[in-house]
Amino acid sequence: MQVVSKIIDLPNNGNPSTEYIENELLKKGINPLRWAIVKISKDKFTINCAYDKINVG
Repeated sequence: MQVVSKIIDLPNNGNPSTEYIENELLKKGINPLRWAIVKISKDKFTINCAYDKINVG
């Protein structure tokens, strides 16, 4: 297992729900171990995400 922490920008849909964030991360091929919103702007959510790099396709 190689855990990587990365900053990822996701589109701001006006509803920063757990389901939205995790679905957007999964679309990018990331199954997060943990994540946190670190910044919200008009256009995007900035997410700090940790995931297992070996299992990313």
